[in-house]
Amino acid sequence: MSWAWRLVVVFLAGAVQAETVDENRARVNYMLNCQGCHGATADGNDAAEVPRMNGFVGNFLRVPGGRAYLVQVPGSSNASIDDADLAELLNWMIPYFSSAEMPDDFTPYTDREITALRNSPEEDVLGKRQKLINAIDALQNQ
Repeated sequence: MSWAWRLVVVFLAGAVQAETVDENRARVNYMLNCQGCHGATADGNDAAEVPRMNGFVGNFLRVPGGRAYLVQVPGSSNASIDDADLAELLNWMIPYFSSAEMPDDFTPYTDREITALRNSPEEDVLGKRQKLINAIDALQNQ
C-alpha cells in the first residue's frame, strides 16, 4: 500500500472513531464513574490520595504498560459501564483533560481492547502506578 493510501486509511479510521465518541454520554459517564473521586476538573484529591488526571493522564500513553494500566485500575475495570462505553469514556477523557500530554500517535481504545484488559486486572495497582510514574519522569528528564 502506498503512503498516500495509508494516509487516507488513517484519516478515515480517525474520522470513524471521532463519530463514535458521543461527548455528552462520555461526560455523563465521567460524572457517574470518575468525578466522585477525581473531581469535576480531574484535579484529584491529595488528602485522599486520589491522583490528578488533569494535565497528566495522557503521559501514561507514552510509556510501556501505561495504556493497559488506565483500563486495569479499579476505577476503570470495575466501572458499571460496558466495554464500549469505557472505551468511549477513555477516548473522550484523555484528550479532554490531557491533550498536551498525549502522544501524537494515540490510537483510540476499542471495546475489544477494553474487554481483554478488564479480564486481566492489575494486581499491584499502587506499585504499577509508581513504576509508570518513574518511567514518565525518566522520559521527561531525557
